[in-house]
Amino acid sequence: MAKTSRAQISAKDKYQKANPEQAFYWQKKSSAKGFINPKPPTKLYKLVKNDINIKDTYIADLQEFKILIDRTIAELKQ
Repeated sequence: MAKTSRAQISAKDKYQKANPEQAFYWQKKSSAKGFINPKPPTKLYKLVKNDINIKDTYIADLQEFKILIDRTIAELKQ
């Protein structure tokens, strides 16, 4: 995979400094997506796949998140 150029990194950093609210939002979104859909090389992915106790807890957490997400969507639509 190609490396990110210094110009791209600089442009991203400049955008984030100029748009801190958007950068904060994207960071939180990325964290949530990383928890909900962990990728194979990550530690979370390996734990969920290999540890039955963590897998059960993970499933319960995802179910709780689903309820919270549905509730939040309903509140925002009012």
